[in-house]
Amino acid sequence: MNRIVLQVMLCLLFGNSLAVGAETELRLQDRTLIAEMLAQYSYRWDGKDAAAFAALFTEDGEMERWVSGERVEGSVVSGQKGILEYARDSHQGRLADRQTRHHFSALVFLELSDNRALTENMALITHQTANNLPTIASSGIYRISWRKTGQGWRMEKRILLSDRVDP
Repeated sequence: MNRIVLQVMLCLLFGNSLAVGAETELRLQDRTLIAEMLAQYSYRWDGKDAAAFAALFTEDGEMERWVSGERVEGSVVSGQKGILEYARDSHQGRLADRQTRHHFSALVFLELSDNRALTENMALITHQTANNLPTIASSGIYRISWRKTGQGWRMEKRILLSDRVDP
């Protein structure tokens, strides 16, 4: 991004002069790069590109799902290879006859340092089969721990906090 354009954007966001510090620029770059990786999560999963999806994670990355404040038994998937197998099995099995869409919104940064970040975003997940309109499959919040690697920002741990309304 052009440095002047970035500085003007910063001024609009923060109301300060064009003398923006290098640290602020780096933080904004990191936020943008993480947001782009999060967008890739949707495109790669929904595009059924298991290898590209698994590459979003660190080698020791993890995925898990929680419902009503408890981790769902059997939901933990560990390691980039395990995530690749899970994605392939899902795409060729339970999701083979449907188009999924991960609709993400409201990305917030809970923590951000030089090489680690913690984000949350809302998600609405839809499924569509050949003869049906899209239907809501689930919703919730993704809580993601990020680590900056030699390949850029990668997901270290992705937790899906599935919505469930208890009576």
